[in-house]
Amino acid sequence: MVGVLLVGCLLVAAVGVLRYGPPHLPWRLAAVATSPAAASRAAPTASPTPDQQLAQARAIVASAAAPTRLVVPSINVNAPVEPVGVDGQGRMATPSQASNVAWYRLGSAPGDVGDAVMAGHLDWTSGPAVFWYLGRMRKGDQIKVMRADGSSVTFVTDASSMVPYDSSTDSLFTRDGPPSLTLITCAGAWDRQRGTYLQRLVVHATLTAATAPTKPGDEGG
Repeated sequence: MVGVLLVGCLLVAAVGVLRYGPPHLPWRLAAVATSPAAASRAAPTASPTPDQQLAQARAIVASAAAPTRLVVPSINVNAPVEPVGVDGQGRMATPSQASNVAWYRLGSAPGDVGDAVMAGHLDWTSGPAVFWYLGRMRKGDQIKVMRADGSSVTFVTDASSMVPYDSSTDSLFTRDGPPSLTLITCAGAWDRQRGTYLQRLVVHATLTAATAPTKPGDEGG
């Protein structure tokens, strides 16, 4: 457990005055809940397809390789993934660059059982950062994660939440349950005194497909 959702924004505050204010977020998913878990309870979910069941079974029997790249076509994200742990205050560390996405390496890897967590900056002193348009994601949008062994996993967005910046992480960083992915960035108003945005946007997605690792010689030629 890493405390509260102080991720994705603090580096910006440390660098200097922001040049860009928070985005308007009228285009969140239709159902906004207090947590991904609550959102999933709010509406019935469809039975998993055979492909989903196979992907989940593979996640149970084999540990996933580390993620290397995050691709979200609907918001034009194609970003390197940076593994992080916790900072000096026991919180999930932030990405070192505006264009990177941080993966919490002490939790689940994308495709493994449990919830893999990735965070990205909303903005930077130079302008919008990697998750500037995260709030535009819709239910059903695909998220693809490329992994170090040449394999990949695909998730489909199923819930979105706006939560206070100091919310508990009880519903995140889980190491059990179906393979899922959570993306986090800042949202809401900027609080100059606290040096942070007052909310976090949390997008949750469920595993739907996985490809096999690349074997030597598979590249062809």
